[in-house]
Amino acid sequence: MRLLRVFGFVLLVLVAGLEGQVLQMGEASEGFVPLFNGRDFGRWEGDEQIWQIERDRMWASTDKMTGRKRSLALVHRGERYQDFELRMEVRLRNGRLKLWVQSEERTEGVMEGPSVEISEARKYLRSNEWVEYKLLCQDGKMTVWVNGEKREESLPATKQAGLLAFEVEGVPAMEVRLRTMRIKKLK
Repeated sequence: MRLLRVFGFVLLVLVAGLEGQVLQMGEASEGFVPLFNGRDFGRWEGDEQIWQIERDRMWASTDKMTGRKRSLALVHRGERYQDFELRMEVRLRNGRLKLWVQSEERTEGVMEGPSVEISEARKYLRSNEWVEYKLLCQDGKMTVWVNGEKREESLPATKQAGLLAFEVEGVPAMEVRLRTMRIKKLK
């Protein structure tokens, strides 16, 4: 019995240590993989004065940004994705986040291609609250769910594989936090 308690405690510590990066129950068997290792940027590349890592989360803040007039992207340099399902949790403060899919980088930090805006301007997103965000990109269309409710569908995409990227706008006093990012390729 004592051994079981010790094992349970060790398992709890391991899960707590990977807070933002564990897959939900059954997701590994469904084919999901984490997009972020929880320690460093790994395959992600962007301006580390804007994009940072804290407690197993990636986040961006434009609070101290000066002299920049363009948006700043954090680009995933790993695989290229065509049809996929992306799940993550997002928290915004005074801002918006653009999620680029099937995209190309035209110049450093400037993306081109299909995108979805995650913004507090949407009535179903509240400032400084974590929301579960799901994006299904399949057969040239995107569908978005927020906290389990379908919010947008038949958004245009392409049928080509491309890069994933997050982009923040150069608006002062804005913050975006991301955790539990995982993806499943459908093709």
